[in-house]
This record gives sequence, structure tokens and C-alpha cells, in this order.
Amino acid sequence: MAELKTLNHHYKDMWVFPDAEDLAGLPAKATSLGKTRLLLWVTLILTVLGVVGFVMRASADGLSNYEPWGYYMAAFSFVFMVTAPAPLVSVAFRLIRSHWRRPLTRIAEIFALVGIVNFVLYIPLMLMIPEIANPNEIGHHSLDIRRTLWIQVPWGAPHFWETAAMFSLPLMSCLILLLSATPDMSASIQYVTGAKKKLYVFLAGYWKGSKRQWLVMQAAIGALGGLYFLTLPFVQFLIATDLGMSLIAGWKDSIFPAIYTLMGFQTSLAAILIVLYVFRKWGGYERFIGASPFWSASKILLGLSLLWIYHMFAFFITFWYGRMEVEQNILNYLFVDSWFWIFILNALGSWLIPFGILVWNPVRRADWGAPLAGVFVLFGALMFNVRTFVGAFNAGREQIYDISITVVPPAVAPDIWDLFMLIGVIGLAGLVYLIGLKIFPVMNIWEIKEGAMYQKMGRLFRGNYLVLAKPE
Repeated sequence: MAELKTLNHHYKDMWVFPDAEDLAGLPAKATSLGKTRLLLWVTLILTVLGVVGFVMRASADGLSNYEPWGYYMAAFSFVFMVTAPAPLVSVAFRLIRSHWRRPLTRIAEIFALVGIVNFVLYIPLMLMIPEIANPNEIGHHSLDIRRTLWIQVPWGAPHFWETAAMFSLPLMSCLILLLSATPDMSASIQYVTGAKKKLYVFLAGYWKGSKRQWLVMQAAIGALGGLYFLTLPFVQFLIATDLGMSLIAGWKDSIFPAIYTLMGFQTSLAAILIVLYVFRKWGGYERFIGASPFWSASKILLGLSLLWIYHMFAFFITFWYGRMEVEQNILNYLFVDSWFWIFILNALGSWLIPFGILVWNPVRRADWGAPLAGVFVLFGALMFNVRTFVGAFNAGREQIYDISITVVPPAVAPDIWDLFMLIGVIGLAGLVYLIGLKIFPVMNIWEIKEGAMYQKMGRLFRGNYLVLAKPE
């Protein structure tokens, strides 16, 4: 069976067709990242600055009081928001048989290694979470148990269950990466040397490429991807509620966790497209990465940007229409007073600018359109996390056991250690990702070869067509 798609208006470089010579050289090319020493040094320096900021903040304020750690929390949440859904992007597009996703799957899967960073960064936050039970004497309009996700405070909540949930994400995503990269590592053993060759032999030396191995690998990736899809929104829900909403007295909202999850998919897709564009533009992969991944993904990114403003409007109008004192105080704090300008930057980056870029067909079709919008999406997400989590951590520790927030605090500007931690956490994530690119083949070789067998350009009467096989 074959499906014909018209290409009468065939845009330049929209589809690429690697020949046999290109495909034969792909394993050697994909295992040699090229000149990345400068980037490694930059991210290493940023990581060192982050460690310095963390140590200085811990020595001055300790870990028992969470209020001084708002910018650390914002940095962690930003990195988690961007990187945690990335492996799911590759799994989802693979499950729905998207042909254009083949060049970006490995780029998405390597973000799984940053999941280990997310888990390590999460441990100090567990030490900062205030007690669920009110340690002070119960007074007027106060709660004996603060509002939180956990009902009746079951055993191990929140520390044990949240830590276990956080640990499950890098475990599953790293297994997905390892399974997907096994055929490529096996095919690349002859092109690598030293410790890297020993690693490839250890991880993929058993791979023979039999039909049974292929079926087992693909079934395992599908099963792990399904489990990851079920677990990720739950962990995002935990972070949005226990480290955000529960620290602002009286903040009760069912839309905010959905916004957090939505922004995870939006920012992950943006980051993947930026990395993919770098490989296409400066990495020498033009013969393997056409414009079609950017064109197709740009439509999804545009839809996610529109969903962001829809959910944000639903969140805002619910509180505005209710007009309860606590709802007005939360709106004043997070939107229209204390953090107003950060919210404006958040809205510009997460919605207005990406929408303005991607709504134009010529820009959306270009390979640079979606990555350019993605840069603004990442900036908007950073502002979102600063506004939300710095705001939550500094809403007033003395109010968390009250029925509602009664005083609207001012915004908190970062000091030098906050800035060090902010750039250091982002730098650490970049450093680990670069190391992952050095270790694993940067392109999914077996999927690109598979795609090359399923497509070709043909001509019927006066039109040019893409002939795309659908074997499944």
C-alpha cells in the first residue's frame, strides 16, 4: 500500500532523500559530535557558578526555611518543565507513525539523561517542604492541617511518595533511550574507539538484529512509553500543587496543574526544535534533516500556544468573576500587582510572540520559523516559573496554615546567589545533555534508514508526488 501526497508546490528542502552512500556513512557521523569543547566549558562554568550560589545560600539560610529558595525552585521547575516531557515527544510521534519525526527522536530521547539531574535537584526541595500538620498553636482562622494534595496525611506523604514518583521518570526514560539506541550503538561499534567502544560493546554487544529482537525492542519502548505517559502528568501535578499552590493559603484551582502540564509539552517541543535546527544548520545534517519536521511540528507548537492563552484566560476569569477576597488577593499577587511585569513577559513569550510568528504560512514552513518561536516559548516559560514559584515560596510562611491569604506580598528580586543558582541549574542541564550527545549517536540511525526505504519522489502526469509507504 502506498499513499500519494501532492507536492505540486514543493518547497525547497521540505523533504530529503538520503542515498545509499549517505546512509552508509551515517553511523560514523552520528557518533562524532564535532567541536563542542567551547559549549562544554561554558556550561561547566555556569554549573560551577550554580554550585557556588547553592553553597552560599545554604550556608546563610539553611534548608529548613523554604522562602529564600524561590529562585532555586523556579530554576528546577523550568528545567523539569522543558526536559521531562521530551522523551514522551519521541514516543508519542513514534506511536502515531509520524514519518517526519524520524530525525528528532534521538534528540528528544537524550533529554532523559537530564531527568537524573532533575531528581538530584529535587532532593533539597523535599527537605524544605513545610510540615503538613500545623506545628503552632491553633488560632483564629487557622488550619490544623494546611491545604495540600494529601488527604489525611497518609504514611510517607509527601516525601516518600513524591521522591518515588520523581525517581520513576528518569528510570523509565533512560530505559527508553537505551532500548532505542541499542541498534545504533551496535552498528557504530566499528566507528568508535577507547572507552566509548567498550561502553557500546557492553550495552549493545548482544544485538544481532533478529526479527525477535526488533519486535521485543519496539514492544518494550511502547510499554515504557505508555507508563511514562501515565506517570509524567501525575508528577507534574505534584510539583504544581505541593510546591506551588499549597504554599499560597487559599489557592484552590483545578486549571493551574493543567497549564503546567500543557507548558511542559510546549517547552519540550520548542527545545527539541531548537536543537534540531542547530544540527541542521551547523551540524552538517542537511542531507538527513529536511524542513518537514519543522513545518509539521510548528502546527503543533502553534496549537499549544493557543491552548496556553485559553487555559490562562479560564484560570483568570474564574478568580476574577468569583470576587472572593482570597481570589482577588491571588490575582493581585500573581497577575495584576506584585508580579505584573513578569506576567506580561510570560504572556508575550508563551503566547503572543509565538502566535505572531507561526500564524504566517511562509514563516511556519521555513526551517527557522518554529525554532525562533521556540526561543520565545522558553523565555516565557522561565518567566512563568519565576512568577509562580518565587511567588509561592515568598507568599508568607506565617500564612500557609491560614484559611486564605490576607496580605498581598511584594515581588522578590533575585540577589547574586539567586542568579548564580538560576543560571547554574540551566547550565548543569545543558552540560549533561551535551555529554549525552557525546555518548550516544545523535541521530536515530535505524529509523532514518527505515524512513529512506519508505519514501521516494515520483511524477504522475504533470505533478511531483511524495510516494510514502505505509507498511503497518
